[in-house]
Amino acid sequence: MKKRIRGWMPSAALAAALAVGMASALAGCSVGAGDQAASAALGEKQVAWAFTQADQHPERELIQVIDGAESTLDIAIYSLTYPDIVQAIRNAAKRGVRVRLISDRIQSNGKTQKEALKLLGSAGIPLKINKHSGLMHLKVTVADGKVATTGSFNYSKSASTDNDEVFLVLRDETVAASFEKEFETMWNDEKRFESLQAGIALPEEQSDGENEESDEQKAAVSDAPASCDNPRIKGNINAKGDKIYHVPGGAQYDRTKAEEMFCTEQEATAAGFRKAQN
Repeated sequence: MKKRIRGWMPSAALAAALAVGMASALAGCSVGAGDQAASAALGEKQVAWAFTQADQHPERELIQVIDGAESTLDIAIYSLTYPDIVQAIRNAAKRGVRVRLISDRIQSNGKTQKEALKLLGSAGIPLKINKHSGLMHLKVTVADGKVATTGSFNYSKSASTDNDEVFLVLRDETVAASFEKEFETMWNDEKRFESLQAGIALPEEQSDGENEESDEQKAAVSDAPASCDNPRIKGNINAKGDKIYHVPGGAQYDRTKAEEMFCTEQEATAAGFRKAQN
């Protein structure tokens, strides 16, 4: 008898499972109603998904994958600011999992993400960023070479609560191996990627319990900039890859999908966004 975890069912032909399952979900079938990721079952393999606006909590499903990693964890993520996810990655490194992370060069200059990367760097996690002119826009995690995740979901609170996003978990070794191969190619491509500067990824210091607790407290609050509790400036990336920010009251503000939120225009500019022309 196969063990089922949180209602996720085994599946087989991956593409077929995804097509069937997504169609069923959109048609209103009971394959993912509220507070639980949907899934499709065909044979031995498994595909599952979670929508942010269906109370299916992609961040929980991602953390479950991270917490389940036993030997390796490779992450290529555009935006990484969600405190619980940052802490889960850090905890994986602490329990002996070999963790590697690639992120976007411009996005990593944002205040919140820079703090998150400092925490991961201080745990001894090697970090790389792209040095090519395009975006490192992947949202991929590979655990133990057996499980791969992808989708539109960035690892941020705005993605989890405000945006319309989807998150996929693919429990298939063939798929995971393909994702892992691409990650390895990126990691070893010195022309397109480089290690994060020491000024961002601080070396781990010998610390007592009090300092360790302080680091975890930082992780708990790192999702919001210190300058305000309710960032209102919307950062959006259009179809051409242009990074544009919109301020409250702007002509397109209410219709703009926020991929990142900022407290000040200076913070948005530092993250590589330019102001919208109203």
